Amino acid sequence: MKLSSWIPVLSIVLLGVTSCGNQGNRNKALTDVSGDMDSYLNSGVNAIEQSLPEIMVIPADQTLQSFGALKTQSINGKSYVLRDYQRYINADDRFRRIVSSIQQAFIAKSYPLTDFEQTLKSLDTQEAEDMADDIGKDSKTLLLMTARPDIILELNYYSNNAQSDPMSYNYSNAGVKNVSYTLSAIDAYTNKTVATITSSNMKGESTTEAIQKDITKQIPTMMTSIQSYFSDILTRGREVSVRINVDAGSKIKLTDESIEGDTYADWIIDYMKSHTVKGNHKLQTNTAKELTFANVRIPLLNEDGTQYGVYDWTRDLQKNLRANLGLSCTNRSQGLGDIVLTIKKL
Repeated sequence: MKLSSWIPVLSIVLLGVTSCGNQGNRNKALTDVSGDMDSYLNSGVNAIEQSLPEIMVIPADQTLQSFGALKTQSINGKSYVLRDYQRYINADDRFRRIVSSIQQAFIAKSYPLTDFEQTLKSLDTQEAEDMADDIGKDSKTLLLMTARPDIILELNYYSNNAQSDPMSYNYSNAGVKNVSYTLSAIDAYTNKTVATITSSNMKGESTTEAIQKDITKQIPTMMTSIQSYFSDILTRGREVSVRINVDAGSKIKLTDESIEGDTYADWIIDYMKSHTVKGNHKLQTNTAKELTFANVRIPLLNEDGTQYGVYDWTRDLQKNLRANLGLSCTNRSQGLGDIVLTIKKL
């Protein structure tokens, strides 16, 4: 069955996952192995399970700054943001408890989750590898490229003693806090905000409990927005940017004629037309040394329902450039949704 024929049905089912009421089985995994692993492995792909977006909760920059874990540094006239996630984790003992409440809500709906702290543990090795390859990436980019979530939930919160507010001060408020927070769902590939929930000036003796209680009430609405957004991605494809350039010192020009008879640039442009969802892409730069495309929509799933990601699409493009044009490329992508291929000099 072609992808286009089952996507509308899948979109409806996805939206129904959170609107089916208090049914007895709603907290069970979407694929029930029931101890029969052979049956599970030999069964067809569960398209619904494959298509739920992967979620990761991370601290927002404002929260990092309030704990002294965010700095800016100027290098060669450019300003860079330095995020010290490990310092933040060591300083904020409330983050784990708040995140646990958020994760439990998504687990109840069978969303795949990536844990922020567990991902941090693998970053030291990743950073060493990237330094060896001379690839400069900030800690957030490394975090996302290691975990590869679909949606990140950025949590920002703060609190102060209620009695420090002169408008609400009275002696009975001793120990009571004003608590505010914002939880933003962001597409990890495009940095587009999908949904936001926020509350301010909540009163409570515990910052953690005040946020947990309010998030529990508001998060179902956020889930609906996330599922609607992800259903749109399933239908229209994931949005990425693509840049293909020529290595410095190479005599190759994209305006040169290829063995196929077209110029390299024309062949690549034709490839983009036929390997994007409904040909969706926008040519931005077309020079002898570089092609750039924005608003590129690539399929998220194969026709059999298995996952098809940005890495798969990029690898297929590399293979076709080598097989059809004799061009070898290095993948220098710097983010989840930023594809960068550099054509090596011959």
